[in-house]
Amino acid sequence: MVSRRRRRRRGLIVIILLALACLIVVGVDRFSSSPAASSNSNASSAATLTCPSARVELLGVTGMPGGLGHGGLLVRASVSSSATCTMSGYPVVGAQLTSHSTAMASDVRNAYLGGGMTTNAPLPRLSVTSRPHIVSFTVDMSGGGGGIPSTCPQINSIQITLPGSRDVLTARSMYQANVGVSRGMGDYCGHLQVTPLVKGSSGIASGS
Repeated sequence: MVSRRRRRRRGLIVIILLALACLIVVGVDRFSSSPAASSNSNASSAATLTCPSARVELLGVTGMPGGLGHGGLLVRASVSSSATCTMSGYPVVGAQLTSHSTAMASDVRNAYLGGGMTTNAPLPRLSVTSRPHIVSFTVDMSGGGGGIPSTCPQINSIQITLPGSRDVLTARSMYQANVGVSRGMGDYCGHLQVTPLVKGSSGIASGS
């Protein structure tokens, strides 16, 4: 009788240990799979906004004087894609400086010279098809100002990547009213901002 009770106890202990082991395995599996599911969800969401086969052509960079040492650039481009896709967000803009360094522009919805978007307004979603469309955005910057020569490094060129595109465009000159085409993009004094990509050539979102 005693030996039977011992065998029953041992069997019961084994069953309990197996059940606990299964619960631990299930818990570990759920913990490790949850982040992966979230990551996949984010990846699929981002995929709807990418245009890997987009063809991007830089149409022009125009200087935008703002006065008091403030200025900017209006950048226009043509985009098309053999596979219909969507572009939305901020272009990646890097300024190559005479100090042999690169300054990256920060994202803003509304800058001094462009953007025109309120804080709560959704970013424009631009449908890109095989038919070329004109898109634009602005780059906001500040110089010396007040007629005082600036000691800030100058911007030799800017490199541009539209949101969702693989193409990297380089602009080395800009058009200025009453001046014509000039080299250089102005001074970099720690202020460089880029506004969202919008449809059309104004650099300003409509209906925001």
